[in-house]
Amino acid sequence: MTGKRVWVKRGKEQHAIQARVAENGRVQLNITAALAEVKHYLDANNTSSLCVIALTKYELFEDKTDLFVAGMASGIQRIAVFSLLRYDPNLTFCTEFWWKVEKIPQPLGERETKKVVLERSFKLLVHETMHLLGLDHCIYFSCVMNGAGHLQEDFAQPCFCVPYRLKKMKTLVGFDVAERYGRLEEIFVRHEMKNEAKWIKDSSSSLLRNVM
Repeated sequence: MTGKRVWVKRGKEQHAIQARVAENGRVQLNITAALAEVKHYLDANNTSSLCVIALTKYELFEDKTDLFVAGMASGIQRIAVFSLLRYDPNLTFCTEFWWKVEKIPQPLGERETKKVVLERSFKLLVHETMHLLGLDHCIYFSCVMNGAGHLQEDFAQPCFCVPYRLKKMKTLVGFDVAERYGRLEEIFVRHEMKNEAKWIKDSSSSLLRNVM
């Protein structure tokens, strides 16, 4: 295993960030260096965004003893970075060596794989955006803001937050609840996420009563 740098684009320039590379070619990016890149993007673009989240197919690590780090956020700086590699349902990961990754014997088809990765990614982005906006974990209800001690808990979480969390987000961001859930339903239908689309259809009237 060797130390290495991975080149990323900064506008028209190339910039190297710290990584580690195993003999079989597996790569993990240093999460501190990756966060620094996100901060540089935020500063360079003078964006008025509430937050900036970077997603990567590379795995992440912080310390050399880490098996992996799923991601990291800095609420003060309004930035975060997360890896999506372990959201791939067709891969299995060794619990001892970070560089040992294998494909399952009977992988899902491309269409089903995309749907699973999208569902898991949606939940990640909602959860972490709400953290960056100052909301803590939900411990009383089944909610997208539930904490997760491992990936299976992460995968089992619902896509939606409970009404009082939704009300906080409405206050913070100022979106229209009916419009938001109408657009979400369109997205879920487009990506064949039938359970999520059905949940919105069945729950929208109750949500509007409790949040508006």
